[in-house]
Amino acid sequence: MAKNQPSRLPAGRLRCGRAGWLLALIAVGVAAYGQEADEAPETEPAAAEPVTTEDAAALGEGIEVPREEYLSRLEAQIVLVDLVREGRFEEALPVAQNMVDLTAAEFGRPSVEVATALSNLAVIQRNLEHYEDSNVSFQDAIEMFREVEGPFTESIISPLISLGANYHATGDYPQALGIFQEARTVNRRAYGLLNEDQIDIVYHVAATLTSMRRYEEAHEQQQDALNIMERVHATDTLEIVPYIYGYAEWLISAFQFEAGRVQYVRAMDIVRAREGVDSPSLIVPLSEIGNSYRAQKLAEGRGISSLKRALEIAEMGTDKLVLARVLRDIGDWYTAFSRVGATGQEYVRAWQLLGDVEDGETIRQEWFAEPGYVLREYPSSRGLADPGDPGVVPGHVLVAFDVDEEGDPLNAVVIEAEPAGFKDDTMLRAIRRSRFRPRVVDGELVYATGIVRNFSFHYDPDQ
Repeated sequence: MAKNQPSRLPAGRLRCGRAGWLLALIAVGVAAYGQEADEAPETEPAAAEPVTTEDAAALGEGIEVPREEYLSRLEAQIVLVDLVREGRFEEALPVAQNMVDLTAAEFGRPSVEVATALSNLAVIQRNLEHYEDSNVSFQDAIEMFREVEGPFTESIISPLISLGANYHATGDYPQALGIFQEARTVNRRAYGLLNEDQIDIVYHVAATLTSMRRYEEAHEQQQDALNIMERVHATDTLEIVPYIYGYAEWLISAFQFEAGRVQYVRAMDIVRAREGVDSPSLIVPLSEIGNSYRAQKLAEGRGISSLKRALEIAEMGTDKLVLARVLRDIGDWYTAFSRVGATGQEYVRAWQLLGDVEDGETIRQEWFAEPGYVLREYPSSRGLADPGDPGVVPGHVLVAFDVDEEGDPLNAVVIEAEPAGFKDDTMLRAIRRSRFRPRVVDGELVYATGIVRNFSFHYDPDQ
């Protein structure tokens, strides 16, 4: 999910073994499944034992310059937590490596504490995209946990998931699938067939199957996740609503738009029955229904009606971020479908509201710094091949263009193509037929120049 979006899924309650995990390693790698995930998720290293306020005060807070070696494991641990919280992974790497040695010296090998330190090292290596090193560290941690606690210890679930996420991120989907399935097997042995923590693993399995183009199996996994939660929470309770959202979101991402909207309507019926017709909980499904019509490229009246109803409810509350998000979505609708040209007033108001929101400037950059698709026309796939087919090679077309204040693309030109002329015209046509959210600077819509989009593909040179 995009950062700063309301959570569709309940936060996983990753249960912990004796290792004393302080972070949900499952979060590491989720971004790899997003179509446009550009950021590494923020994580914190798991400590072999909790650090108290007194401990931190005794060592001094905010150690600025990490050293290659530390006098104590506790000192290294505090520095490591600080560095990872600040996203300083390059500096954290030698500290994490040193932490493994210090932990081994204190507790010996094999031990749960050393396995935990190895997992922390693997997390940092992953954030630096050192996937091969990260895989080795995760595998060493898993093997050590098993040696100390047994082959089905719950302590290996999180590192297994992160290891699978590594393989997914590097395109080794069969390996990722096998590891995720192993993680789910261990999870079910440890916590039972209906435990909620397995749902996150099911989503990983579904994402990997989708990447392998095994769409029917991926759909079955999503249905399985919802069925498990219905057995746990029943079919008409508020607790089941986030899982219905998750299923609906997946359906829409798989271009099953009407089926996804049916699920959102089901969720809204539950919310209305429990919380009333003006519940703020209705804003998410109403917005997603509206956005689904835009994703389907249908200027259907029910789409804008849903968005306007979401706006009415948002106006009743005090959450400015929620209100700004709905305004942004309505702005996207008008930019995508308006025949007379969008005014952009919703964007301007959303931008202004973000001035009173925590991290509002960051969100402004995410939403308005660069034009993004609000209605995307895809290039023709004619003549393209599957990457796994024999004899195929990669190609690409790089297009530069401008976006005016109404979100219309102008002056599109091909600046690089391989092979030249093969997909130039279809890529230019796709850009010209698309619509973009305009750039907003200092609360004003501005003309954006030099926007670049790359279309990558595979083709058979002999065809």
